Amino acid sequence: MCNSNKCDHDSCFPLNCFLLGPTGPTGPTGPAGGETGPTGPTGPTGPIGLAGIPGPTGATGATGPTGATGATGPTGPTGATGATGPTGATGATGPTGATGPTGPTGVTGPTGPTGATGPTGPTGATGATGATGATGPTGPSGVVTSAAAMVHDTTTDNVPVNAVLSFNTQNLANNITYNPATGVFTFNNAGQYIVHWWVNAKNACEKESGTSTTPLIVTLNQITPSTGVISSSATHNAVAKGGTGTINGNAVFTVTAGATFRFINSSTVPFSLVRNGDYSASVSIIRNAQ
Repeated sequence: MCNSNKCDHDSCFPLNCFLLGPTGPTGPTGPAGGETGPTGPTGPTGPIGLAGIPGPTGATGATGPTGATGATGPTGPTGATGATGPTGATGATGPTGATGPTGPTGVTGPTGPTGATGPTGPTGATGATGATGATGPTGPSGVVTSAAAMVHDTTTDNVPVNAVLSFNTQNLANNITYNPATGVFTFNNAGQYIVHWWVNAKNACEKESGTSTTPLIVTLNQITPSTGVISSSATHNAVAKGGTGTINGNAVFTVTAGATFRFINSSTVPFSLVRNGDYSASVSIIRNAQ
């Protein structure tokens, strides 16, 4: 076999063993040969070539028809309770239901308070006179003893503090003894007595101070059988120095036989008696019927 650049002595003729010169220009194409022979059988498939570069993405195809609905999945877990919504408006009142059956009678309540007394009914007809009863035994003889006294004063005497008032005129004395020298009354009989007195007096204080204006006070004092104030009386208002006021008093009390009493100036200042008409002071005493 001849190679283009060397001689192989085993396959080339000796005449052709020489160095080849450069290739000459291609000659003109020769006339066509005979008819093309039949196509040979297809050779075996060659190895797969390398993957070509991906072509551009084709246009989106039309949406296919909706597939059939799948089967319902299992129920999920219950969610947390939501917050309570606002209270809805009150609905209209429904119609009144039918009256239920009457319940059993309850236990009797406590008795109420007694009502006010009704007006008195008309007087009934007078009944027939009953038979006269037997005469009762004669009772013991009663004892009625009266006692009274009335005295006055016609002076304008000065009466110091805690001094006794002496009444110089005695108009009445019945079972009551009065001593004008001491001003003491003696009740000869036990019993209940009513005493009334009045004294017209002037504040005879000699001090020039605020304490000279004061009520004028007369008290009825018991001497025996025990000492003590039976009753006290005073002017309605405080009386200034030189001022005049009237002292009125009353007392009702029970005494034992022989008890003694007198009237005292219990003021904080001396006073002098002031005549009102004929009298400057008066006392009247009467025993209640026993």
